Order: sequence, then C-alpha cells, then structure tokens
Amino acid sequence: MFFLFVLSCKNDTVTVYRDVDILLDSAATVTVGRVIDGDTFDFGIGSDTLGVRILGIDAFETRHGSHLDSQAMTAKISVDSAFALGKRAKQFADSLLSGKSVLLVRDSKQPAFDAFGRMLRHVYYYEGSESHDFGALMLQKKLALVYTQ
Repeated sequence: MFFLFVLSCKNDTVTVYRDVDILLDSAATVTVGRVIDGDTFDFGIGSDTLGVRILGIDAFETRHGSHLDSQAMTAKISVDSAFALGKRAKQFADSLLSGKSVLLVRDSKQPAFDAFGRMLRHVYYYEGSESHDFGALMLQKKLALVYTQ
C-alpha cells in the first residue's frame, strides 16, 4: 500500500492518508460536506475532512476585511455590495453543492494544494448525467471574480 504524507498547516503535524487516489488522481468524485463560502468546501475521507479551494474563481468574501475591500475595488462596486454578493455566493454554492456528488479535476499546471492545505481543483457538479463547471457558473452569475495564481 502507498502512503502520502500531507503537512497540516493548522498544527504542524503530519497526517497519513491511506486512500491517496483522492489526493493524487487527476479526477475524483466526492460528496460535498460543508460549504464554507462560494469558492471553498470540504468533504470527508475516512475519519478526516479535507478542504477544496475551487480553481479559477475568487468568490466574494463573507467577512469584512482587506480582501473584500480589494474585491469590491476590482469589481468596481461598494464594499457593502461585495459583501452581499459573498453571502449570495455562499448560499448559492450551498444549495447547489451541499451533500451532492461533484467531480474534482486537478490542473497539472497548478499546485495540488494551497498554503492552507486545501486541495486546489476545478469542480464539476451534476444535473442528471451531465456535468457542469461550477466555477464558470459562479462567474456567469457574477458571484465571483476570475482568479489566477
């Protein structure tokens, strides 16, 4: 059996995942657990919970701070409008993804994980047997900004 060691940024401990396919494969299907905001959610793997940061988008923040201020400036809207869009983005993501199966697709040109230990993946949700790019939908609905690393 192959083991993958992932350094946890939260408490500087090493966690061993025995089911590495989900971490290394170019594509994997998972069931969304909790939606954090419009571009971040988590899912369970064994007894652990892993975070996913959706590639290609930067959903408006759900908390006030410098990042929300920056997003408002980029979008040329007020901070209050950006904050309201952040709340709507989270609600929309929650209604579409929470408890549902999604396809995570790794981009070989991007790091596999961010500085917070979250998986960086493109996310596709299903309507019937068809999959759709969740990030593209968030951009189409103007609930997120384009984000490139």
